[in-house]
Amino acid sequence: MKTFGRMAIDAGMDATGHPYGFTVPVSRDGDHWGRPVARVSGRSFTQDAVFPQHTARYPRIELTAPGENPWAVNEIRLHADGPDAAATLQAERAAVLRGAERGEAATSVLGQGDAIGFRRVRFGAGADTLTVRLAAGGRGNCAPRLRLDSPDGPVAATLPVRGTGGTDSWRKLSVRLPVR
Repeated sequence: MKTFGRMAIDAGMDATGHPYGFTVPVSRDGDHWGRPVARVSGRSFTQDAVFPQHTARYPRIELTAPGENPWAVNEIRLHADGPDAAATLQAERAAVLRGAERGEAATSVLGQGDAIGFRRVRFGAGADTLTVRLAAGGRGNCAPRLRLDSPDGPVAATLPVRGTGGTDSWRKLSVRLPVR
């Protein structure tokens, strides 16, 4: 038995195989399943089900709204308590979208001045790194600017992406955030 409070399902570099919804019931014995501990909707490379801590032996993923293509799953991670237990941001849950449609925010091409913004995000104690996956089409380069506003003032960072070769070639980049 394990105690966990988040399940992350990662589609890897597949730009099309995302579910539009699923639930996560859990069981201690594999025979008796309660009500789902999480319901997830939207579309993203990484789908996160965040819920109050549960102790169980078996988590189950039940698809409730398939996408247009078969669902690609590269990795499934269970997270217990800790700094990253609820710190993944899904583009579809952004509070501000400029240059992307809400349902396509995770896979849209963003241009100069476009934005995806979140409000009231809490990163856990010790969470001092932000990691994103980006692609720059062709030989193009891009440098998305990240801005985090905190009670101590804004923190800005730039992630340079040198031409990855296309929208299907992704790079995972991390930036260390100053801790105040």
